[in-house]
Amino acid sequence: MNILFDTSVLVPALVDQLSNHPVCFSAFLTYTSENHTGCCSTHALAECYSVLTALPLRRRISPEEASRLVNESVVRHLSVIELDLEDYRNAVKAAADRGLASGIVYDALHLAAARKASCDRILTYNINHFAALGATDITVASP
Repeated sequence: MNILFDTSVLVPALVDQLSNHPVCFSAFLTYTSENHTGCCSTHALAECYSVLTALPLRRRISPEEASRLVNESVVRHLSVIELDLEDYRNAVKAAADRGLASGIVYDALHLAAARKASCDRILTYNINHFAALGATDITVASP
């Protein structure tokens, strides 16, 4: 099964200081096993770095640590789906055509990557965003 990880699941999978770490980490381990292909979009790499370095944690994550987490935990274990100019243009258009604004466009990019990789499922905590984007062809679930 091909599973796309949204940033909302990747970050807590990486950060043990977050309350939803156990369930997200478990999903990460399950869907990066031999029987599955875990994926993320190229956009998720930058989004993860941004969130990791901005989290208001007791033990802050430095830029160097965030870079290492992205490269060693995400890139090493997931198939990274590259998005090109057309993917970005189509994602922006999909959000605009539905009258959707702001950060939901990032979920449109994740959806584009999931479709590009023929994913069966998207793991996210933003289920409503994907529903608003018309993601009826892929199962969208939280971990």
